[in-house]
Amino acid sequence: MISPWSVLAGAVAAGGLAMLISELRPSPPDLGQALDRLHRTPADRTPDPDERPRWFDRIGERSVKLRGVRIPERELALIGRTPARFMAHKLLFALLGLVLPPYLVVAALVVDLELPFTLPLVVGPLLAGLLWFLPDVIVRGEAKEARVEYLHGIAAYLELVAMERAADLGPAEALRRAAAVGRGTVFRRIRDSLERAATDRLPPWDGLDSLAEELGLTPLQDLADIMRISGTDGAAVYDTLRARAKGLRGELLAEDLARANSDSERMVAPGSALTLLMTVLIVFPALYKMLN
Repeated sequence: MISPWSVLAGAVAAGGLAMLISELRPSPPDLGQALDRLHRTPADRTPDPDERPRWFDRIGERSVKLRGVRIPERELALIGRTPARFMAHKLLFALLGLVLPPYLVVAALVVDLELPFTLPLVVGPLLAGLLWFLPDVIVRGEAKEARVEYLHGIAAYLELVAMERAADLGPAEALRRAAAVGRGTVFRRIRDSLERAATDRLPPWDGLDSLAEELGLTPLQDLADIMRISGTDGAAVYDTLRARAKGLRGELLAEDLARANSDSERMVAPGSALTLLMTVLIVFPALYKMLN
């Protein structure tokens, strides 16, 4: 007869596993909060009583300045996640690694299984160390996907700026008009950087410089340099912008092809291994029978 304590232990383990899977699965961003954060001016960045940080964000804020902890600021800026939330995730996963081995020992005692009591002392710190670096891996993967999305948006923005310049608009106005056309995340970030530059009485390409530095996107820096030359020397940059957009699309296409080939190889490898195994299982008995 199954003990109710074993059923309870299994339910708790299943719940913890479900929570872990839900944390690992990328969740869609809150568009309302993201838009409000992007379009908020520096004077409006005072904390609102209705938007107080959650308890784990407060813990993350206190642990951001820990020595020896590298914060992937550019990757976090790409995916729109704060360093405080990143540190909260690291602490949560490390705590999970420390708590899981003692829980398994207690659950084993409930179902009349004996596990060594030294298991939590040995496995706990090791598992906590491994899970401590898990958010870094997740952030890098999400940032890689976000970077591709940003580059596609920048390629479209280059084309739009070139068209606005071909319509005899000035460099600053061309940048603003082209940014007003799009509705994606890239265009919202560009509009926000241009508005900040205008508020600080700076040229719009300085705003693009700051955004390119924050996100680590070289094509956006190239656009800022091209438009700076156009604004100071009056150079015709239509062909330059179109050529840069074409080159960026070519780079993205090459990356897509390389990724597709890599995925195809990973799909073929298990099939080849299975074919080899089946061949050995079929041929070896036949050879063994012939030799005997």
